[in-house]
Amino acid sequence: MHLTLDPAIAAARLRVVDDHIRFECAHELDPLIATFGSEPEQHHVGQEKLHGHDAIRAFYSGLFRGFPDFWLDVQQRHVAHDSVVLEGMLGGTHTGEWMGIKPTGTSIEAPFCAIFTFTDDSRLKTETVYYDRLSVLTQLGTINVPI
Repeated sequence: MHLTLDPAIAAARLRVVDDHIRFECAHELDPLIATFGSEPEQHHVGQEKLHGHDAIRAFYSGLFRGFPDFWLDVQQRHVAHDSVVLEGMLGGTHTGEWMGIKPTGTSIEAPFCAIFTFTDDSRLKTETVYYDRLSVLTQLGTINVPI
């Protein structure tokens, strides 16, 4: 069975994902949150699940305070029938408190994969993010990993 996605729906989904990434990189919180539809979820796999606009806003606010130069470099985009998948690198310099960790002044960089699903009107329903938090915490010097 071959599933095809209407080109207009695919374009609308790519547009909202591109907007989401653009607003995230620009740290534009209100338009970033507006890319989500009603009752959104954000999953940080192996870490936490956020439900609703307020929880997602709080996450991004903390991220942007902790890493004022936070960036994403999308290296691959994959369009599936029911999702859009991005692969790339994320990073920034830890100059503000983040997740209770005092600023270290350290720059971090880590690979990520984000999977987006959509509402019927092509807004973001879920954002599921995979990244290695252990690597980030090791780069920040908060965890020592034995070699």
